[in-house]
Amino acid sequence: MHDQPLLPTQRLLSVQELEPVLDGIGTPVATRLLSGGTFSAVQAVDLADGRRVVAKVAVPEGALPDGRTPLLTYERDMLRSEHDMLRLLEPVKGVPSPRVLAADFSRAHVEVDVVVTDFMPGTPWDTVLDTMSPEANERAYHEVGAILAALKDVRGRRFGYPARDFELGGDTWPEFVNLLFETVVADAAEWEVDIEADRVLAALELAQEALAEVTEPLAVHNDLWHGNVLLTPQTGEVHGVVDFERTLFGDPIWEFVGAESHTPGPTTPALLAGYEAAGRPLPRDPDAGTVSGFTPAADLRTAIYRLWSMSVQFIEIVPRGFHGDWVAGHRESIIGVRREVLDRLGV
Repeated sequence: MHDQPLLPTQRLLSVQELEPVLDGIGTPVATRLLSGGTFSAVQAVDLADGRRVVAKVAVPEGALPDGRTPLLTYERDMLRSEHDMLRLLEPVKGVPSPRVLAADFSRAHVEVDVVVTDFMPGTPWDTVLDTMSPEANERAYHEVGAILAALKDVRGRRFGYPARDFELGGDTWPEFVNLLFETVVADAAEWEVDIEADRVLAALELAQEALAEVTEPLAVHNDLWHGNVLLTPQTGEVHGVVDFERTLFGDPIWEFVGAESHTPGPTTPALLAGYEAAGRPLPRDPDAGTVSGFTPAADLRTAIYRLWSMSVQFIEIVPRGFHGDWVAGHRESIIGVRREVLDRLGV
């Protein structure tokens, strides 16, 4: 059962459809769509023995009336990538990620891919952020910073997104980032969305030397905003982090854009402090006078990553069919952040 409208990217599975997928795990008796998601359908599934698991369903192909699939280029085969990433994280200490229980990529039972994980306890941080105490929020930021640091123990064999054998990847970081921006410009044209492509590409050109400073393809969650953090509101203790589908391999400081993409100013200090306390260095330069507090090159890279994030978030409004009172404010926030970053870069 569910009481919220589905997006074009969401396919809800019935109890009967889940039965063969959960064969060997348990018998499903009830399911509900978990709220808060704006991409894949994520369902809580109650089993006959009292346990609860989570089923995540890939985006159905040809879901739009014109037969197109409501995906941007970088989103192809994301569920398989998330499955593989969660498997990689199983031995990694310090990253409380869901445990994979089953996966069905055969499409023999349903026409979409399905991954089943354990159900993680905790309250989504975004739903309680404004009512938590400053101390609890501080603790949560610090713990998330430490989790992002622990994630850097995972190294990729190439730069970029691992889907389809790094189809959207590169042997160097600049090669991948340039390709990524080519795809976002093409996506904007496909969905007829104005992202100020000329200015965005001019900013990218300014950053080539700065991008070349990145030489290790380290795991970057890339989407660890408050909604993907599960915690205890009273204390800020983090119990789990979810949604690894957008994980890429590259520049560690991209994490701080993914965590706070609509914040063009400095990153929350406790987030950085937690990252450093876990033993991972940051390219700080307090004398540089940069917005991020990083070196000029690192500051420029964060600006580029934020431009990419604002571009894809702006484009996806169209194919996703977003609706509701929040959309207008979301759109205005994107435009404002993009304008601030582009103006700051002088392009």
